[in-house]
Amino acid sequence: MIGTLKLKWRQYLAASLASYGSLCTGMSMGWTSPVLPQLRGERSPLAEHPTLQEESWIGSLLVLGGLLGPLITVPLSRQIGRRWIIMSTNLPLLLGWLLAGVATNLETLYAARIMWGCATGMQFATIPIYIGEIAEDKIRGSLSALFLLFINVGFLLAYAIGPFTSYWGLTGTGGILSLFYLPFTWLIPESPFFLVYKGRLDEASAVLQQLRGTSKEAVQPELDALQAMIAREFKEEPRIRDLWATRGNLKALGICVFLAMLLQLSGIDVLLFYMEELLAKVGSSISAAHGTIIMGVVQVVTSCVTPLVVDRLGRKLLMWTTSLGLTVFLGLIGVYAVLDSHFKVDVSHVAFIPLVCLVFYMILFTLGVGPVPWILVAEMFPVKTKCIASGIASFMCWLAGFIWTRFFRDVAASYGIYTAFWILAICCGFGFIFSATLLPETKGKTFDEIQEMLNKRCGSKPCANGLWSHL
Repeated sequence: MIGTLKLKWRQYLAASLASYGSLCTGMSMGWTSPVLPQLRGERSPLAEHPTLQEESWIGSLLVLGGLLGPLITVPLSRQIGRRWIIMSTNLPLLLGWLLAGVATNLETLYAARIMWGCATGMQFATIPIYIGEIAEDKIRGSLSALFLLFINVGFLLAYAIGPFTSYWGLTGTGGILSLFYLPFTWLIPESPFFLVYKGRLDEASAVLQQLRGTSKEAVQPELDALQAMIAREFKEEPRIRDLWATRGNLKALGICVFLAMLLQLSGIDVLLFYMEELLAKVGSSISAAHGTIIMGVVQVVTSCVTPLVVDRLGRKLLMWTTSLGLTVFLGLIGVYAVLDSHFKVDVSHVAFIPLVCLVFYMILFTLGVGPVPWILVAEMFPVKTKCIASGIASFMCWLAGFIWTRFFRDVAASYGIYTAFWILAICCGFGFIFSATLLPETKGKTFDEIQEMLNKRCGSKPCANGLWSHL
């Protein structure tokens, strides 16, 4: 790994600078966990304490704002390039922090959450594609995992700062950190793919030399391959119906949309947005504030491990094992909660179980269910349809997330917190079945090899692609 870093550090740097914005949006996503209790306190910026329904809107509107991201990025991606879109995400991000900082009413807070969601949706639809286009095949998964690492660092900052400072202290910190995003993204190069697509071959060659740390002659074969691929794929302008024009595209769309929705239906945003509240409800044996910090540390540490394993263990193995683990641990939390709150069983001697289960949940999510869908979006589609596909997957991800974050607390209030956790466990169970049977392996394969695998027709013979061969 150390030798790889020495040779590939320019690619890691570019991916890290591009992903820094996800640290800021991670803070905005984790902001609700420490802030919602403060909005009910004496030092709330609001004149009146929000109701349960209003708090649910505060939490879910960020996810609703995420739906705007793909609608903005997809039409612009072929016109202005990945770099400028990534830079432009800082505008709604900073506007959100400004609105949250001056908010004295719910409407302003709602607007701030929508702005943060818009920035987050734009990043999710663009940064994984950008990283996939600047990375060499062997380290593509590792670089893509950096995006989730920075998000988790942002959550940890929100969890660690929020309980021990005021509403304005946390909000001001988020705004200050977001100010660094524009100069950081100014330093990243444009995607070589986009430059070749626009016919700027000399710039593309210079960027490849910069990223690979080698000579013009050494990058010429890669440049030639990009030119050939673009000449082959872009004889006509991309259209949305191209996504189902071939067997491989249709498979890839189904896989990525399902896994992107699974990411949200596993309950990650619910847990992250309402972490303090959930730890209190399920009867954790330590304070909610300290529990959230533990969860944030677990996320960050696991995110550091993810780049080391995602290109070694493969996407399929990570997805089915982690989704199975999520099913088990979410189900256990539900069992604990029903014994505690419904049957009134004395569970004080095992009060550590919810926190332990959530710790394992975060480890498994961060290793597999979280990063793998976005890695696959960057890997499985031909370059012609990649931006459209990424936009659709992101849109469906945020739509599922909005519905679940908006109504999770209503389900918990009406049918018990244990019912809500069991619904999450069932969703993860479907993810396990899907990943174990239908998900092909893309580890270490080139884009052309992945396309050949997805489009392969096996007839009556067994196929390495699994059940997809019979669809």
